[in-house]
Amino acid sequence: MADKGPIYLYIDATDVMKKAEALRRNLSDEQVHRAMRRVYRRVPGHVRMILRQDLPKKYYVTPGEINTAVKKGTVSDLSCSIPVVGRRRDIGGKGVSASGGAHGWKSLKRKYRVKAKIVKSGVSTLPQRVGHTGGNAPFRNLGSSIMPLTWTRRSKKRLPIEKMVSIALPQMPTNRSEADVQKDIKDYMYQRLEHEFNQLLGNV
Repeated sequence: MADKGPIYLYIDATDVMKKAEALRRNLSDEQVHRAMRRVYRRVPGHVRMILRQDLPKKYYVTPGEINTAVKKGTVSDLSCSIPVVGRRRDIGGKGVSASGGAHGWKSLKRKYRVKAKIVKSGVSTLPQRVGHTGGNAPFRNLGSSIMPLTWTRRSKKRLPIEKMVSIALPQMPTNRSEADVQKDIKDYMYQRLEHEFNQLLGNV
């Protein structure tokens, strides 16, 4: 299964702009605009910390993986985008521990279920038949040098085989963790906005 390109984390700042209008009081349009630009410039640098806080609530993922995945954001006028990159993680590989399997040819003949720790809500059990490979079962050959990865055959023949993969880190902030991530980024923007406006009003 091919990996997609980077996911860009976009934040809907409509509510933040409404708060800016409520706070503006004696400020000019240009002052408000400058304050919002300063807020947006700070957001990309803070997102990595927010994702380290929020993603592990729903997924088995380490701070190191998150640090590597979140790249430098870009700010354009009153908007910003933060690229989050990373390939789908191998089931049984780094970051996605798995159980189930057998040694040698028994891994193909013995009946067992491969389970993986992907989401915190419970252990994920892989399907007994993988549809896009012709209904073949996932297997783990515990005695192989390419283990502990999980594999499935592409057809009824011995080869080729392909790795079984789980969700990529860039998908996490736009799936189960989306509500937490969006809320925490907006809360941070609210705090920075109040700080910027208080400084401006103190100089009026």
